[in-house]
Amino acid sequence: MKKITLTLIAFMFFALGQSQNLALGATATASNEYQPASYAIDGNTGTRWETDFSDPHWITIDLGTSYDIGHVVLNWEGAFASSYEIQITDDATFATYTTAYSTTTGDGGIDDLSVNTTGRYVRMYGTVRGTPYGYSLWEFEIYEAIDPVIDATLSDLTVNGTTVTGFGSSVFNYYMVLPIGTTDVPAVVATTSQASPAVAVVTDAPSLPGTTSVLVTAQNGVDTNTYTIYFAVEFAPVNATFDLTFESGAAGSDASNWDVFENGDMSPPFEVVSNPDASGVNTSSMVAKFTSLAGESEWAGCANQHGTIWEWVLDGTSTTLTIDVYKSVISDVMVKIVNSTNGTIYAVQQPNTVINAWETLTYDISGSVSSGENHDNDTIVVHTDIASPRTTDNVTYFDNISWEGLKIAEAPPVLSVTNFEATEFKVYPNPTLNIWNLESSNQLVNSVQVFNVLGKQVITLNPNSEEVTIDASELPTGLYFAKIYTNTGSNSVKLIKK
Repeated sequence: MKKITLTLIAFMFFALGQSQNLALGATATASNEYQPASYAIDGNTGTRWETDFSDPHWITIDLGTSYDIGHVVLNWEGAFASSYEIQITDDATFATYTTAYSTTTGDGGIDDLSVNTTGRYVRMYGTVRGTPYGYSLWEFEIYEAIDPVIDATLSDLTVNGTTVTGFGSSVFNYYMVLPIGTTDVPAVVATTSQASPAVAVVTDAPSLPGTTSVLVTAQNGVDTNTYTIYFAVEFAPVNATFDLTFESGAAGSDASNWDVFENGDMSPPFEVVSNPDASGVNTSSMVAKFTSLAGESEWAGCANQHGTIWEWVLDGTSTTLTIDVYKSVISDVMVKIVNSTNGTIYAVQQPNTVINAWETLTYDISGSVSSGENHDNDTIVVHTDIASPRTTDNVTYFDNISWEGLKIAEAPPVLSVTNFEATEFKVYPNPTLNIWNLESSNQLVNSVQVFNVLGKQVITLNPNSEEVTIDASELPTGLYFAKIYTNTGSNSVKLIKK
């Protein structure tokens, strides 16, 4: 088993060779269903199978026909199994079966299990719970064994002789923090899952911080995968000036890392767009755009997600915060600083004084230093148009949010979008009543994550295909966003459910 731990300093995306999740569209049954067994195979990490608070319990996936099974992935909710088996058989009664995997030391999270067994029925049989609660799985994924000829995965990935924390053959991206003072790029060694002529070529980061990449080519010389390790260097807290901008590669530039709220079910997304007027106060190429809808809350706004920019503490240097705004109406603009546990440090507001032109607003934040919530700050919240009632849809552009403080963690890297310009994505029908069809022009789609307008992830798919079907039949009417991952980067598209 390879244990995958999801933390704020790791970003991991599943893509199991060329195989697809066989459990999607299969049938699930269970010994007990506080919540339906089908929720464990619906591709939605917001729903889960759950049992009562007793032992033993099981969940069985009927694949409809027999397969050579190579991987099983269990995505546990907080109620996990400490002792369980993965049993595989062609016998629906499980009178006979093969124990493909067993453990007595399960610790929850995501269990990425390598197996090598043939069968139609796959069962997780839990004998000891890891908590006082029942057994609960967000997702139960099953993957067919990969033909060795097209297997472009790694069996091991080491940094300075030690396997990368959270390594899995299906995990392609890692983020590692090195000790203070590290200057030498770590030695990375990659071992292919299959024998020669499969090959792994390591390209070291040119310097620190930086990214080391590993290109794996399968035995057929055609199929490839790329693994990356981003190396950051730990540093002692230091006074810094923070500039949150939206130019390509800047900390704020990934629009999918921003949530919108209090703006109705049909809220437009947060966007990063071209500057509407680069000749005035603000000459940036790219800026943020948020549209406050008529009739919706005066508190409509947007905020970066936790862990997507720096972490900081406000100190004696923190006296003012500035933000550039471009608005078509006069109304208050509120800025909040929020910590990693959602505590609001300070909220300040004032109106813009000009319209259809850039203006720099300056806020006094000196009073925030003494706030009891002044720790691990990592979120900027912007309410762009505090007006009640709001009688028209109002667009606000903003940029260059700047303040000073004590930096305690660097911003994580913005995932590369290299080569996405050469990839075209078509989504149809959009709007839809039941399904969206997603087609890529020239790349395999490794992963698709669908979010609602509140930023909650409602669907996760790992298709490894150029054609993807997204089932929207159970989703409420409204606006959604799909984040699409390939081996060369990520991109987002807007989806509408009628």
